[in-house]
Amino acid sequence: MKRALIFAGGGSRGAFQIGVWKYLKERNWMPDIICGTSVGAINAVGIASGLDTQTLIRLWTTHNRRKMYQLNLVPFLSCFLSGRALKPLLDTRMLQQVVSDHLDFNRLKNSRTKVVISAVNVHTARSCFFDNSQIGLAHVLASSALPILFPWHNIDGVPHWDGGVMTNIPLQPALDFGADEIIIAMLSPIGHTPQPFPRTVRGALEHVFEQFLASAYQSALLTRGYQDSPLPSPQLKYETRYHRNNCGEYQPNIITLAPSKMLGFRSLLNFSPIQAKALIQEGYTTAYRQLKPFI
Repeated sequence: MKRALIFAGGGSRGAFQIGVWKYLKERNWMPDIICGTSVGAINAVGIASGLDTQTLIRLWTTHNRRKMYQLNLVPFLSCFLSGRALKPLLDTRMLQQVVSDHLDFNRLKNSRTKVVISAVNVHTARSCFFDNSQIGLAHVLASSALPILFPWHNIDGVPHWDGGVMTNIPLQPALDFGADEIIIAMLSPIGHTPQPFPRTVRGALEHVFEQFLASAYQSALLTRGYQDSPLPSPQLKYETRYHRNNCGEYQPNIITLAPSKMLGFRSLLNFSPIQAKALIQEGYTTAYRQLKPFI
C-alpha cells in the first residue's frame, strides 16, 4: 500500500498541519509521498528534510509576524499609484532566512519520502511541480509567494509564484504516484463540511475566496468520479471504503481533515504564537477524532 499526505496552502493557518503530522507520527503512519503547496510546501519539505515534530512546533510557536515579514507600504503605494512597476507589499527577507536556516535541501534529496511541491509559472499561468531532485530554496519560496503581497521568485530565470493560485490542494501528484491511501490536511472547512450562508459582504468575500482555493481539488475529484471522506464514520470498516468509480476502477481511499470553522482573512498572515498553538492543537484533535478508528 502506498500512502500519501497532502498539505494545502493557507498561509499561517499551516500550523494546523503540524498538529495533524504530530498525530500521524504517534500512530507510526508514514507517507511514501508528501505533496504540498505554499505553506504546505514549507511543511512538507521541513518534514522530509529531517525536522522532528518538536522542532516544527517550536518554529511555528516562536516566530511571530515581526520575525517573518515587514510592511513595504511606501514603495508599494508609490509604484501602485504611478503604475511604473510591481512592488510586493511585504518584505519577506526574514521569512526567507528562516526557511534557509532550517530546511536541509541536501538531506531532502536523499530522503526516502518523495516530496512534490507546486508553483505557478507567471508567464504561462500553468502549475509546475518539483520533486526532491529539483527542490531548492527558490522553489519553496516561489511556492509560498502569495501574488502582490509576497515577491515572486525566479526558477531557471522564469518568475513563479504561489502554487495555490492554480493548485492549492495538490492531489494530482499523489494520484500519479499511485497512492492507495491519501490523507489531505486542508486549511479551510470550505469543500470539507457544509457552511452557513454568509450574512455580510466580508463574509461573502471570504467564502468565495475559500471556494476558489478548493475549486481545483473539487474539479479533480469530479473529473475522476472520486469521493473523499470528510467525516468518516467509526462504524465503517477501513477496508470497505474502497469502491469503484464511474470508470469501474478502484479509487484511492481519500480522507480530508480541516479546521472546524472559517478562520477569516486575517488568519492567513497571523503568525502569532497564540494562533499557531491553537491550530496545532486543533489539527491534532481533528486527526485523533477522525483517524483513530482507522489508524
